[in-house]
Parts: sequence; structure tokens; C-alpha cells
Amino acid sequence: MPDPPRTRSITRVLDVVVVILVLIAVGAAGIGVISKSRAEPTALVASQKPSSASRVSSPSPPASPSASPSPSPSPSQKKPSAPIARPISPAAPGLPHVMVIVEENNSYSAIIGNSQLPYINSLAQKYALATNWWGVSHPSEPNYLAMVSGSIWDNPADLTPQDETYPGPTVVDQLAAKGIAWKAYMEDMPAPCDLKDQYSPGDYDVNHNPFMYFNSIRSTPSQCNRDVPFTQFAGDLAGGTAPPFMYVVPNLIDDMHNGSYTTADNWLQTQLAKVFASKWYAQGGTVVLTWDEGESGGDQIATIIISARLAGHGAYAAYGNHYGLLRGLEEIYGVSYLSGAAKAANGDVRSLL
Repeated sequence: MPDPPRTRSITRVLDVVVVILVLIAVGAAGIGVISKSRAEPTALVASQKPSSASRVSSPSPPASPSASPSPSPSPSQKKPSAPIARPISPAAPGLPHVMVIVEENNSYSAIIGNSQLPYINSLAQKYALATNWWGVSHPSEPNYLAMVSGSIWDNPADLTPQDETYPGPTVVDQLAAKGIAWKAYMEDMPAPCDLKDQYSPGDYDVNHNPFMYFNSIRSTPSQCNRDVPFTQFAGDLAGGTAPPFMYVVPNLIDDMHNGSYTTADNWLQTQLAKVFASKWYAQGGTVVLTWDEGESGGDQIATIIISARLAGHGAYAAYGNHYGLLRGLEEIYGVSYLSGAAKAANGDVRSLL
């Protein structure tokens, strides 16, 4: 017998409720599955991380500059400290400016500490003093030849160029080949490129003018005319026309050969005042004050290197001689070594120029 209408209605309602309950149950299960699927990648990644052993063998990224500094070594690990060197400021940029001034016939012991030379000794105390520097021969002439050519040649005994000349080259020939200007200033020399080669006029001594002994200069007017009377010195400095390389020789009175210590000291103070006031010096100029040879106590000579960047330098104790001065000049001007300058054992003042 069919269900009455009321019974059928109740049955349909119950069916609908059952369906709704089923759908709710299925939905909850789906949400759980979805949540589980989202959590699984993280769990998977965690399960795939390398062990601590494998991490050690893997390359590590470089430490960033901001990383904490390494801890200081223990006292037993510290290296012994090196002696502190007095710093030297770098030379001024551009072509080097060097002036060599040559005095006469006095050993180191006759100059350094001499109360009659207060100005020269003030320079030795303020700037760099080479305390182990030496001449290479006797008498004067071969020492001058060595300074500019790297050789004493046949070791002449103060002859004139009329007696004998040499082929060269010299350092100023090297400079000219590179287009670097130079001048030699000779006190009491009568005229530029004076080829009469006399021990006069005044107190000029051709033995102290090495450039007149080289055919590479005598036979080349453009070179020979750069060997000039000292009267051009002050004007070149004041007018801003002083060349990068300058070679200065006082006369026999002002270089201590025949004159007094006081005369030489005063002359030098007067001339260096012009140098210090010049544009040439302000552009990084360096003055090398040296002696040709000693007269007693061997051939040790005083050599003082003067420049603003060397103030407070003190003693320069390395061994050297005239060839070591030439070597330093050739290095800073970028030319090849001449003869004795090629031997490092002869010293090198490059660091002071």
C-alpha cells in the first residue's frame, strides 16, 4: 500500500538532510587534504636539507666586507713588530726637478758638525743626510766625470779639455734624447759653451765643469750652449724658466776649495733662498748638495738631499758613491744606466729624489 502523502514529504526532507550532511563531510575532508598538501613542500624541503657533515664540504659564500673582524691572535701567535720607518711623501707628479750642487775637497768629518758651517749643518739636520757616501778617485776631475758619465775614464790628473776629451755619452745626453731640458751653471765661466777651457777668468776652474770634457756635448751646439755662466741662475729661477735638471758649480772661493768655510756657507744660504722661493722648487724640486772628494780621513763625503717632502728624514745610512747618485738620476728620469751606475753595489738614492 503506497505511503500517504505526509509520509512521502517527511521522507524527502530526511533525504535532503542526509545529502547536506554528506556534502559537509566531504567538504571538510577536502579542506584537510588541501591543508596537508600545502604543508608537505615545507616538510619535504626540511627533509632534504644536507646533514651538518655535507654542509662543511659545500662551498660557502665569501664573507661580506661588513663581516665582523677575525679575533686577534693570542700573544703567543703575534708576529714581532717591524721597525717603524719614517714615511716619505710621494714626489710631486710630472717631470722630476733635481739640482746637483757640487762643493770641493772636504771630507765628511770636516763638514758635519763644523761650527763654521751653521747653515749647511742645519740642512743636514732638517733633511736627509747620507752618512755613508764616498768619492771614487783623486783628484777632482775624475770624480766630476764619474758623476755625469758613470766612469772615471783614464783617471785624469786635473787636465784641461785641451789635453784630453772623452766620447761620452753623459746623463745630459740621455736627457736631451728624451726631450728633457737641462742646464749647468758655472760660476765665473765667461760665456756659454766656453771652449777655451782655461782655469780663468776669475776663480773659474774648468776641472770642475765635467760637461766640457765630452765630445758628445762639445760637438753639439744645442747641448754645449746649455753649459752657461752662473749669472743665469737667479733669472731662470725667478722667471720660471729653470729646467728640470740643473747642475751647479760654485767658483773656487765659494766651493771651499780656496775660500773659507764661512764664505761657502753664506754663498749657499743666499743661493738656496732663491731656490726655495722658486716655482721650480714648489713643483717638487729636490737639491742634492755633495762634495767631489774628501781631503782627509779617506774619501767619505757629506751628501745632503733637500726637498720639502724630506723634512725630518734624518740619516740615510746606505752605502753609496758618485755612481749611486747617477743611478738614482737615471732611474727617476727613465733612462738607461751608464757604466758604474749599472752596479747596484755602488748605491742608489732614487728613494730620496
